[in-house]
Amino acid sequence: MQTAKARIILSELIGDPRLVLVTGKGGVGKSSVARLIALVAQTAGLKPLLVLFDEFGGESDGIEQVILLPDAVMLEYLETHGFGPLAQRLLKSGVIDAVSTAIPGIRDLLVLAKIKQLVNSGIYDLVLVDAPASGHLLSLLSSPDGLGAIATDGPIASQSADVIALLRDQELTGVVLVTLPEETPVQETSEVYTNLTTLLATHVLSCVVNRMPAMVHRLDDLMPGSAEDRANQYLTSRSDFAQAQVQVVRGLLPVPVFEFPFVEDATQPTKAAKYLFDQADRWEIQ
Repeated sequence: MQTAKARIILSELIGDPRLVLVTGKGGVGKSSVARLIALVAQTAGLKPLLVLFDEFGGESDGIEQVILLPDAVMLEYLETHGFGPLAQRLLKSGVIDAVSTAIPGIRDLLVLAKIKQLVNSGIYDLVLVDAPASGHLLSLLSSPDGLGAIATDGPIASQSADVIALLRDQELTGVVLVTLPEETPVQETSEVYTNLTTLLATHVLSCVVNRMPAMVHRLDDLMPGSAEDRANQYLTSRSDFAQAQVQVVRGLLPVPVFEFPFVEDATQPTKAAKYLFDQADRWEIQ
């Protein structure tokens, strides 16, 4: 993909934010979409960073990535705030778990504070977060509000305020929603959009309808009732239904909506992202 083409695609998909969170219902392919955006950004001449929340996110494929595990983030926080020699002992003794239980949301806040640190580091042009599934993302993003409401002063209050400012800066931060052309995921995507924009004042950049089946047209020259006719009827019905769901998404969400094709045998996010990346020249983005 040429640099100029990549820049156009990136602009259409996400615009020009510094922090993008990619989310969706579990199993819709959000990890593949996050990696795809990172690949496009790198081709566009940017320096992206992919942020993962588990150790099994797949190969880096030339994209710089970091894995943020809550315990590790908390340990780093303690080590950099005067608890260096004691940090490991506190973690192993269970004191950290006790503190986390006593202050619900503190782990989420520290993870978000670490992401803020990466965004503000000036090292990366774009920080892409392969975020938790949408339900968990809402919980994650609401943690600074909850902690900020009970802590009026001190480091928790200041971290909460800083994270909230970043998440609600519509020029710096946005969310890409990923869904499937199916009724339940589409309905849940609409609900997530409403919660993000109304409850959390978060900017939604676009929506990707992933795994779209190939468009199939009804053939009139097949023998009625034959295997070929039944197959054609099934495939036509499936593609028509998927297109109808895309129209539902366009009607529900006032953001750009993109259709990504189904990737055969792409069981790994990196493989699916590379396939989509190789197909990018065929997208209808001009």
